[in-house]
Amino acid sequence: MFLPEGFDLHEWELTCHSLTDNVRWRQVMEGNLRESARFEIHCWAEETEALEAALRFGAPADTGWQWGTVVRGAVTPGFIRYLLSLPKPARDVYNRMTPFFTIALSNGFWSEHYGTELDQGEPWETSPGQ
Repeated sequence: MFLPEGFDLHEWELTCHSLTDNVRWRQVMEGNLRESARFEIHCWAEETEALEAALRFGAPADTGWQWGTVVRGAVTPGFIRYLLSLPKPARDVYNRMTPFFTIALSNGFWSEHYGTELDQGEPWETSPGQ
């Protein structure tokens, strides 16, 4: 897992809610994207714009998740550029860092609840569910 110098993963949930930009989130994601070969993006069924964007870089996975779609794909230079170029979404219930509900990376890194929760799990080869 990559974390920028001085970044405290455990403090993120407390501090991210007051941020007005997603610069720090992008720094964390950039390092973890470079350590990963594959990604999963989870979108709720009503998040059609986010799903359309994710499908430009991957394909729907047959996961049985009835409330949305999981998109799986390769972490490519184009995907990295796209993800890191996204502006911070407008604030709503969450102070979102990204339009994607969940981004899971094959190095075991997870950006969840629109980037407001960051976690490290076990690395995976094909998908975190397998």
